[in-house]
Order: sequence, then C-alpha cells, then structure tokens
Amino acid sequence: MGDVELGSAAHTAIDSSNVGFKLLKKCGWKEGTGLGASEQGMLEPIPTLVKKNKRGIGADKTKKKVEVERDLDAKMQNNHDMQSKKKNKQVSKRIRKMREEEERMKEKEFERAFFREFWPDNV
Repeated sequence: MGDVELGSAAHTAIDSSNVGFKLLKKCGWKEGTGLGASEQGMLEPIPTLVKKNKRGIGADKTKKKVEVERDLDAKMQNNHDMQSKKKNKQVSKRIRKMREEEERMKEKEFERAFFREFWPDNV
C-alpha cells in the first residue's frame, strides 16, 4: 500500500472528545452498542484512507507508456478531425457567399442591360 495509508483512527473506537461521539450520545446511542434500531450495526467507525497519488479512486496501476501515447494520438487525431470539419464548414460558407454575390451581380447587370434597352442614352 505505498500510495495509500490508513488514517490515525483506523479500526479503533472513537473517544468521548470526538464530535461524532457527542452527536451520537445526544441522539440516544449508548457506548459499546451498535447503531440501528436493533443495535445490530457496526461498533467501530469505517476506516479512512489517505490517497497520496493523483490517480482516480479505484485505479490500481498506472497506464503503460504505450497506452498513454496511443490515447494521446487518438485525442490528437480527433482534434484534427474536428478542426478540419470546422475549416470545411468555413470554406463552404465562403463559397456559398461568393456564389450569392455572383448571382446578385448577374441580376444587377441584367437590370442595367434591360434598362438600357428601353431607355437608350440618346433619349
């Protein structure tokens, strides 16, 4: 248990100076009896453990370097895919705007030609 050590009060009864002890006494608990309606519960508090590492609760061992690199590569690939999708979306948006502008320009040119046909400059 190099990464975890037991707390100071592990597997021992709590003493009368403990806040929890005082609260239990106020609620009608008698020292030396178990908790619960039939006094069938635990006699000692749950042991505490101090975690000294940054791994998650329940992690037994560290990942191998190969697994870490594979996970990192997968994250990088996913990030790259997301960025390329975003770029494709931006490019398609620009192309759509350019096409719309081109259509507007064609309509304006048509209106000018139509206007010139019915209203010549020399009139």
